[in-house]
Amino acid sequence: MPRYFVDTWFLVARFDRADDQHAAAMAIDRRVGRSVMVSHDGVMTEFLAYVAAYDSHNRRGAVEFVRDFMRRYLVVESGRPLFLRALDLYARRLDKEYSLVDCMSMVSMRDLGLTHVLTNDHHFRQEGFTVVNE
Repeated sequence: MPRYFVDTWFLVARFDRADDQHAAAMAIDRRVGRSVMVSHDGVMTEFLAYVAAYDSHNRRGAVEFVRDFMRRYLVVESGRPLFLRALDLYARRLDKEYSLVDCMSMVSMRDLGLTHVLTNDHHFRQEGFTVVNE
């Protein structure tokens, strides 16, 4: 069964019906929804921060969305070891515009042997991953 890493883009687009990428995220969800999906706590944090900043009236829905995702899929804990390894990658890529959460995702993907990521973030392509956003 295929396995996909879930980036914040997918969560935001899937959750926010007003997002211009919502239809694309829904199509992806229909196509790969029964596959194994993996993410980490940092992505969940980034998603909730987005909702707090741009869709604050729907915070309760966002909490339920994250809880449902965590019940259905694997969400890796982002403890100190992952943070430090991601920080090392971040430091090695100062010429890129990677966020620390991106680096945490890339490290997690490598650890788990994942190659495909549900995102529109070209930084994952720069690191050799396959971006799925259609």
